[in-house]
Amino acid sequence: MRLIWKHLSSGLIYLRNFRLIPGLVGTIIPFFWQLVNLYGTLPAVIIIAGVFQMLIVIMAAIIYPFFFFKWSFIEIYYLAAVFMLLAVISWQFINIEVNRRAGFKMVKLQFSSRAALLLLGLLLGNRWLSLSISPRTTFWDLHLKPQLAGQLRSKSREQIVAAISHDYRQALNLVEDAIFFGCSPGSFKKLLNAAGLKESQYIIMETIIPPKHAEIFGLRRPFYFYVISIRNQTGQ
Repeated sequence: MRLIWKHLSSGLIYLRNFRLIPGLVGTIIPFFWQLVNLYGTLPAVIIIAGVFQMLIVIMAAIIYPFFFFKWSFIEIYYLAAVFMLLAVISWQFINIEVNRRAGFKMVKLQFSSRAALLLLGLLLGNRWLSLSISPRTTFWDLHLKPQLAGQLRSKSREQIVAAISHDYRQALNLVEDAIFFGCSPGSFKKLLNAAGLKESQYIIMETIIPPKHAEIFGLRRPFYFYVISIRNQTGQ
């Protein structure tokens, strides 16, 4: 009986699980960017909008009985839509705060989830990624800053390596245990090594995205999916 009471009191919901709310949005958004790379902007917008619509309808269906059917379903739908909007706002707030604190030169982060990482591995490379994680591990979708997308050719190798090295040091100071993942045309393997990362810290795999789709960035190169493990000394 005591165990049941603990499950219904202190074990009812753990505080760290409130990050599941922004994490829901962070699970969906990474697919938008890769669907853009795979199929184009319009199909990606339609697919992701459809996913959000389905989630809102499912959420409304779950909430509906708790109001004892006194509210109409459309009213509950609007309530679920407001909840989803708040989830998006909380997700964006996390992103803004983390990137402000990080002071990265080359990249930006978006809060995400393990589910997004694993499913993207299957979508882009038909590979189920085996990762070493802990209860503290957080997951972040990694992107080049918008002003640098398609513009890296204007930077020297030394400038890029210095920027990666700076961002890596900042990441070590920012997070205790995290996994960054993202996709880009062209391989950064040699640059990552030159910036001080060990090959055991990252996974790089070629994706099914056609190299022709990189032309929007002014390139024609294969797309690679990156998974980078960030652990500072206290997290090791």
